[in-house]
Amino acid sequence: MERRNRILRYTSYGIEVLLFYILQGVPNLIPEIFGGRPLLLIPLAICIACFEEEIPAMAFGVACGVMMDIGTGTHIGFYTITMTIICFFLGYFSDNYFNTKLLSVLALAVIIIPVLISMEFLFFYILKGYEGVGYYYLHHTLATAGYTFVTTPVFYGINRCISRGFTDSYII
Repeated sequence: MERRNRILRYTSYGIEVLLFYILQGVPNLIPEIFGGRPLLLIPLAICIACFEEEIPAMAFGVACGVMMDIGTGTHIGFYTITMTIICFFLGYFSDNYFNTKLLSVLALAVIIIPVLISMEFLFFYILKGYEGVGYYYLHHTLATAGYTFVTTPVFYGINRCISRGFTDSYII
């Protein structure tokens, strides 16, 4: 029974990752606010990692990272590597040290999302020597980070339902 529930849970997560990857990539489906569009797979990966153990969390971090690299047009590897590491440690710490509550996930997301998006800006804009990066950072990168963070409670709710819906104690 446990194996069946785990397979259903992972399949649901996989469908969710694929669905939000598609939604993130559709032009003009999600409106821009202050020049930024949300990167939906970042809070999705954070929330999945908080509900799973290290290895499954890392696997979904890899999946979200690869899709982010493909979808954002960055060099393959940036989001893959960073999301893999972040999700592994989130899975480990949520499994061993803290309870996965909305407030704890929001506290993690308010740190992880701006740092991750700012690292992308550092590596792909500042280090390449583009002009006017300050304006771009204020009017696009920070708006993207804020908009991405605002979507976190939605993903928390969805993944909480998936995580709790496919455990032995909740299935009748």
